[in-house]
Amino acid sequence: MARVSDMARLSGRVARRVGWGVGDQAFSSLTNFALAILVARAVTPTEFGAFSLAFATYTLALGVSRALTSEPLVVRYTGSSVEAHRRAAASASGAALVVGAAAGGVALLFGATSAGVLGEVFLALGISLPGLLLQDSWRFIFFSGGRGSLAFLNDALWAVVMFPAVAVLLLTDHASILWLTLAWGGAGTIAGFVGALQCRVVPQPFAALPWFRAQRDLGARYLGEFGALSGARQLSLYAVGGIAGLAAAGAIRAANILFGPINVLVLGVRLVAVPEAVRSLKRSPRRLRAACALLSAALSAISLAWGVVIFVLPERIGEVLLGQTWSLAHRVAIPIAVMMVAGGISAGMLVGLRALAAARRSFRARLLVSAVQIVGTIAGAAVGGAVAAAWGLAAGVVAGVPVWVWHFQRGLVEHERTFADGSGEPERIPGNPWIIQSSDIDARPSG
Repeated sequence: MARVSDMARLSGRVARRVGWGVGDQAFSSLTNFALAILVARAVTPTEFGAFSLAFATYTLALGVSRALTSEPLVVRYTGSSVEAHRRAAASASGAALVVGAAAGGVALLFGATSAGVLGEVFLALGISLPGLLLQDSWRFIFFSGGRGSLAFLNDALWAVVMFPAVAVLLLTDHASILWLTLAWGGAGTIAGFVGALQCRVVPQPFAALPWFRAQRDLGARYLGEFGALSGARQLSLYAVGGIAGLAAAGAIRAANILFGPINVLVLGVRLVAVPEAVRSLKRSPRRLRAACALLSAALSAISLAWGVVIFVLPERIGEVLLGQTWSLAHRVAIPIAVMMVAGGISAGMLVGLRALAAARRSFRARLLVSAVQIVGTIAGAAVGGAVAAAWGLAAGVVAGVPVWVWHFQRGLVEHERTFADGSGEPERIPGNPWIIQSSDIDARPSG
């Protein structure tokens, strides 16, 4: 009975952490959506286009920062002692500031040499990027420390500061794209520095270089994964537009919008799933295998259910959502649903590879799968337009499932063999003060 009670309490804690992860991601996505609507209604199409480019640049910088700072921290310091986690948090957040300063410098240079609204927007972005990337780093730090509620509160603070500022600009007729961008970036910066107070950690930018060196085995490959994933998405869309026409590209993009809630769910679950997977691995590899299988099954089942909802959605509701694009989007809904189901299965395997710190394997898998996706999409677009292109994209993702599964299974075998030989954890750098040592690991189950 005691064991059952302990399992129930552990399950409850995990459920709460997952709930905070999904809730935080949903809130963040909803905030971004609301901001985009407000900006689109307040400015000209040209100005909104400039803001969209700035936001896309922010997203790119975010991916780089996460690959080099946040993800290595989650993989190596989840479940560590409080002191070890605090040291890592200080270094990782400082490294995020450095990445933000570098990206911000590029944005400032571009803004200074660009004319009109584009220059104004990028000047505002350049000023804001260090604080924005710092804010994002706290989210991962909080979740790796099992304090997801603080991440939610920090995102809520961003919204509480930003929306009143935007409202004041709108009411006083000062809603230029420059000031709107500064309201968004400035509010995020305020939340970034409040995050340091929440965490009680001072970011250490001077520790960035040692951090990058210590995490290079993970960070370089995670950065490569991000580049391969982003490149595959963009190249696929460009290929469809160039071969099958802009309407075909629009149809696939619109269908992806319909599956937006599933993407939010996957991102939210992954935010907390990697730390939970690390905790499972510290208990036993068998627990990690079971956790990843359960995650894959859950995400794929939810994606399938949502695909059915989209397919049977009445036409009049679809036209309210997407207007004239609905008919084309509905035609490609089935292959996109298949893609999402296969992607859900692969997501569980990717989480497992993160927990194993098997960056070499996840990078190889991502490169191969991305190449197959691009080839499948191009072939489909050449053969039969939007629908065939969507099926080609789906086929590439489906073909990637066994690749992810194989790499995860091999990673588990290598991990178990390493510990059986008594040679320590794979992909750790011995003797490096920035890498977790065995004495830093809390042997108790992490709550």
